[in-house]
Amino acid sequence: MTRIAGQRMRILGKPVHFLLPLMLAGAVLLAVSAQAADFKWLTISGKIRSESGSIFYTAGDMAATPGTEIVTSTPWTTGKTVFRGALLRDILKDVGASGKLLKVSASDGFTVEIPVADAEKYDVILAYKMNGEWLERGVYAPFWVIYPFDAHKELADRKFYARAIWQVTDIVVE
Repeated sequence: MTRIAGQRMRILGKPVHFLLPLMLAGAVLLAVSAQAADFKWLTISGKIRSESGSIFYTAGDMAATPGTEIVTSTPWTTGKTVFRGALLRDILKDVGASGKLLKVSASDGFTVEIPVADAEKYDVILAYKMNGEWLERGVYAPFWVIYPFDAHKELADRKFYARAIWQVTDIVVE
């Protein structure tokens, strides 16, 4: 029998204590539903191998693959930053990409073009973590294209900085 403020609680003649697990489960489902409503994923489409025309990845999907870390400075962060993500070339291989150009779009509609050759030549990643933390929603998440800027002198250039798009939600292979 559950007591609230010294009173025994009964609903339809049954003690209330059986409702507590149900109420907790309902609260958890509401919290998960609220998070899922604003959750974003990556859609890859275009010249890929897919029966439905698109392939979808969540940050969890990316984290389940062998990840790569890049320690580099960027114009947007202070000092050396540790980024963790999946190699872009591995993702393109996994989806059977056959194009030469990627049109990469952010959740705010900003779009950049990245040559597939960049992913083949450099260890470009789709980062989902920065300094051990998941990318922050509304700032960089769900994914951020990161080049190993400090590893190759030629990458310290506006052309490559412009390709380091964050809030990535779509890639079209052309």
